[in-house]
Amino acid sequence: MAAPDIPAALVVLQTHLAAAAAAVDATFTDVGRGLPFLRGRQLRYYWGGEVPPPRFSGAEVLNGQMVGERFLIVGFWPVPDGSETAAADQDAEIISLAGEIRTRLNADNELGGNVDNLILAYADPNLLVVAGGLHVVVTWTLDLAYVEYPLAR
Repeated sequence: MAAPDIPAALVVLQTHLAAAAAAVDATFTDVGRGLPFLRGRQLRYYWGGEVPPPRFSGAEVLNGQMVGERFLIVGFWPVPDGSETAAADQDAEIISLAGEIRTRLNADNELGGNVDNLILAYADPNLLVVAGGLHVVVTWTLDLAYVEYPLAR
């Protein structure tokens, strides 16, 4: 494969995330790239650092170093009230979104041919209190393979 095109891969990722959010029949106030800000239901993604290249046993090659690029995908849901019905509905929506994201990224694990491969980690839900309001926060790590950086001789 040619060198990965991370910016082009992120355009494809944006398309998949927007489609996943729309498929769960919920009103997401924001689906896009950038750090998350709590504004209702939200799905954001942003750079999460360098990682070992996915699906490679080592990062060192004869004349360079391979580095994976990590992106964090974060979903936010304000908890509407303490009722069990609302909690069950919200839980079902979150599970549905997790499945929609995984289905789309597993089916396009090269993000339109722009990266060699990707690894989507398991969804990790947590509770967060912001400005006195309870939120469900779900985080996925997405590791993209690989950018190769040359080494000087």
